[in-house]
Amino acid sequence: MELVLLISLFLLTANTFGDGTGSDVTRLIVKEDDDAILMCSFPESIIDNLFDWRKQEDKKKEVFFYNKGDHYNNGRSEFKGRVFHFEDQLVFGNASIVITKTQPGDSGNYNCDFPKDPSSRRAHIELTIQKILKDRTSEKIPGASPKPSVTIINATNNDWALLECEVEGASPEPVVEWRDGAGNILPAEEPKVTKNKEKENSFNVILQIYVTKSDRYTCVSTQEKIDHQISNKIYVHLNPSNGMSTAAGGHIVGLIVGLVLLVLL
Repeated sequence: MELVLLISLFLLTANTFGDGTGSDVTRLIVKEDDDAILMCSFPESIIDNLFDWRKQEDKKKEVFFYNKGDHYNNGRSEFKGRVFHFEDQLVFGNASIVITKTQPGDSGNYNCDFPKDPSSRRAHIELTIQKILKDRTSEKIPGASPKPSVTIINATNNDWALLECEVEGASPEPVVEWRDGAGNILPAEEPKVTKNKEKENSFNVILQIYVTKSDRYTCVSTQEKIDHQISNKIYVHLNPSNGMSTAAGGHIVGLIVGLVLLVLL
């Protein structure tokens, strides 16, 4: 059942075509950080066989190797800890592997070979990893937006608050937005954009917004050109003067009545 589900998932995201050499090439597109299933099969049990997965780029770098039960099941070099095979499916000829937590550098051409078999190559996969918007601070990309600074710069009688978000030294110029606790983008003042004096061709952005209810607000800075998105949150607690709770009102009324009775007595 598990194998059927994996094959179904693969067919939904892959296209197969001839490469002009008599072998089929399968195109597989996977989003960054998702798992990629590279399919390869043999017409009989391969428990006592040998098969080898290599990436054509980088001088045909080895990705996974199996030989009669001996294998390294977690990949090598940049694949270390991210590759595994389907051991319980070897008896059915399944030589497929999974690359977990895919990275943009995983894009390329992969071959599944059975060196001891006359037909040798059993699969050729062209893998493409689509980058996603995420926090890429750890990648140390020049100009990537730092974490926004968020503050409450003004509040009046707990009826409303003015929030400010500031992003410094980002390049390319980021899109800065305020979002409420449900993730909705909120209408805000026009952002104030200035050139950063310390970093060439980079920008400082300040975005303010008025809010009138208690919630957790998030400032999001997005740079689509480098697939970088980073955010910071702030919690705002408001207690509007015309929104006195029933319980609080009851306590005050009770106190007043008690004072009146005390005076009469």
